[in-house]
Amino acid sequence: MKIQRISSTPDSLKDYIKKIWLNRSLIFILAKRDLKIKYAQTVLGLTWTLVQPLIALAIYTLFFSGLMNFNTAYPYILFVLSGILFWNLFSYIFSQASSSLSQNQELIKKLAFPKIILPFSKVLLALVEFSITLLVLLLLIFYFPIEWRLSMLLAPLCLIPLILFALGMALFLSALTIKKRDLFHLVPFLVNFGIWLTPVFYPVSIVPEKYLNLIYINPIASVIQLFRWSMFGEALNPYILIGLLLSFLTFIVGFSFFKKNEDKIIDVI
Repeated sequence: MKIQRISSTPDSLKDYIKKIWLNRSLIFILAKRDLKIKYAQTVLGLTWTLVQPLIALAIYTLFFSGLMNFNTAYPYILFVLSGILFWNLFSYIFSQASSSLSQNQELIKKLAFPKIILPFSKVLLALVEFSITLLVLLLLIFYFPIEWRLSMLLAPLCLIPLILFALGMALFLSALTIKKRDLFHLVPFLVNFGIWLTPVFYPVSIVPEKYLNLIYINPIASVIQLFRWSMFGEALNPYILIGLLLSFLTFIVGFSFFKKNEDKIIDVI
């Protein structure tokens, strides 16, 4: 039986990561609990996960493809769904992980464990819902005459920078909002406004040339572009490297800030 020592001395990075690993089973337990709670006493269960993206897909396809006549090199419905897929993953992790501490105050008070596990558990729940929407995309790819390419094997790697970026943002905000609760109201604003700065439903070809490279400073835009390249052969802009790098840096900053302030959480929650 492994023994965890509880001390008032701040953990080193090595010890902190070791504690997270020793408590990894708690991540799965919390994710399973949240999944059951979310779909408890519903008739359709996980099928509700498809409702939001399918409604958004229908609206964007009807409005932007039908009325604004956006043209893409492959079916527009695949273009939009690929954007919605990653945007919804980001927004879910960011919004849910940001509020995970306030949602689990009683658990924090009763158990001694790395509090970062709470935001981490939201990633697993987000990936369950992501997988269901991804299945719809894959079915549509089989339906439409899409050329199969080796680069499709790289598509799963796009999840790494997006999850790191979403978690980094959430870790920073969740630690910050424990003392300054008003900042939590930033979450819906950032999610609702951020989608307009991300090529989810519009092609980058409509962006003025002088601003074209700037859009890829947004890590989500870079991830979506990388995914569309791997799946559909879209051209890659070298500026996506900046966005991808920022996703890793955001996680490092968020992780470090959360670790530094974790011991204060129990005192102010």
